[in-house]
Amino acid sequence: MRETAEATGVARSTVARAAVSLGYASWSDFTEQLRHYHGSGESVGVLAESVETVVSVLKRHAGETVLIDSVGDVEICLEYMLIRLGELGISAMPYGHGVADAMSDGVLLVLNESGMALFPSCVHAAELGYEIIAITASHDTPISKLAGVNVVIKNNKSSNADYKPNYFTAGVLAYLERVLAEYARGVG
Repeated sequence: MRETAEATGVARSTVARAAVSLGYASWSDFTEQLRHYHGSGESVGVLAESVETVVSVLKRHAGETVLIDSVGDVEICLEYMLIRLGELGISAMPYGHGVADAMSDGVLLVLNESGMALFPSCVHAAELGYEIIAITASHDTPISKLAGVNVVIKNNKSSNADYKPNYFTAGVLAYLERVLAEYARGVG
């Protein structure tokens, strides 16, 4: 927890509260679930390749503003990315039709578990020439088919009777931090 707090510039108590706000019992529970989630190794190779792809898109659009759109629990990632991209000297803004129209092209990062809710935003951005990076829970969604780069972070949907935390948001946060670390290494 100390390393995460130092890396993000916040107090350890803030890091702990973030884990709890995502539905975990504690920071330890959060990290244990992440280890469990990524421990299977099913998609580690694919995710590693996609990190390189996303970094190359960000580098290709250096100097342009990255627009970010999200919905649901994963909206915390939008706020996080605005801060972290700014720390790396990358201009970033929340997506809006008017903002996209004013900038005319660039990169749209879409964070949407279902891969459907933000489809209108993606269509609009694609019509304007934006390169779309989608992070969803499936390759078989309207957004994933429209995006030039689609990253799948598996989720853990469960019934109310057999509730288990959904790891999508935690997986997205971990993935994005990997992307940003790789980006910083390449430009540093």
